Amino acid sequence: MDTKLADLKLKPWLLAELKQLGYEVVGDMQHLSAVELLRIPGMGGRCYRKIAKALGREPFPGLKKAQIQS
Repeated sequence: MDTKLADLKLKPWLLAELKQLGYEVVGDMQHLSAVELLRIPGMGGRCYRKIAKALGREPFPGLKKAQIQS
């Protein structure tokens, strides 16, 4: 979890916001839930999925892929 947030190629304004909030590496965000992460100003779906993957989490744990009936 020592991956730096800058290495995730996040959007510049989001990276600035996260640094302002005191987050430098992915491990600093371990205690935040998915809801709290998505409430950070500038956090979009793509950036959230990158951070969730770096944290080793499922991006959307409550959702299941739709089964296609044939």
